[in-house]
Amino acid sequence: MNNKLTIHLIQWRIVPGDVNRNLGRAEELIGSASPGKGGLVLLPEMFPSGFYYTDLGKMAEEYEAVVRWMGFMAARYEVGVAGSVPFKKPEGVANTMVLVDKSGEVIASYDKVHLFHVADEDQHFTPGQKTVVANWEGLDVGLAICFDLRFPEMTRKLCDDGARIVLVSAQWPRARVDHFRDLTRVRAMENQMFIVSCNSCGDDDKGLVLGGGSTVVGPAGEVKGVLGGDEGVLTVTIDLDEVEKTRESFPVLKIRRHELFDK
Repeated sequence: MNNKLTIHLIQWRIVPGDVNRNLGRAEELIGSASPGKGGLVLLPEMFPSGFYYTDLGKMAEEYEAVVRWMGFMAARYEVGVAGSVPFKKPEGVANTMVLVDKSGEVIASYDKVHLFHVADEDQHFTPGQKTVVANWEGLDVGLAICFDLRFPEMTRKLCDDGARIVLVSAQWPRARVDHFRDLTRVRAMENQMFIVSCNSCGDDDKGLVLGGGSTVVGPAGEVKGVLGGDEGVLTVTIDLDEVEKTRESFPVLKIRRHELFDK
């Protein structure tokens, strides 16, 4: 495979409960980026609807339509598309990250494991029960959502399961956006892998302001690109060979004391 990968992070103000408007705005921004064949488009957490608890069940019923839209965008530009959507399951609504390939097919999904209790996510969503590493175009990709960034053991498991890059969909508040950027950098640095974190921005109609700051960080902790707090697209081309080069030149992962900590 070509070890160069171009990633487009799509950041905008998600309008709570307005699926058509959100998909329309995302489509405009993706079009403005003119993604090239073989690239990857990453969308924020709950991008079709935001955390619209007023009628979360109805938002979850739009899952099939939203995934068809993702597939349409993927096939149009011949790219992968990933982002988090509400998904109705027998046990409740999950916050599910979906990865679609360039043919428009869903190749992986991940239900958010760590629900943000401070914002009552545990009262509205059912938690996931496993982590996910997917093979996309020959590349092992880990999937994560927002609050997951605060749990180093999760990213380390994705690393141990072979991921060379982790995609993170987020709705991270402006008040703690420094944490968002710092955690993205630290998770990349400690696992010597790429972390790509896409946030939303603007207010959510309830007084919460999302912080933007979508970020791409390389395996040595170097920031490859970062957006400000407004709507926009961050396009970054990464060299996946940097993962192996970093791990060979500074072999931290090889000297881990598994016998002490893997219990």
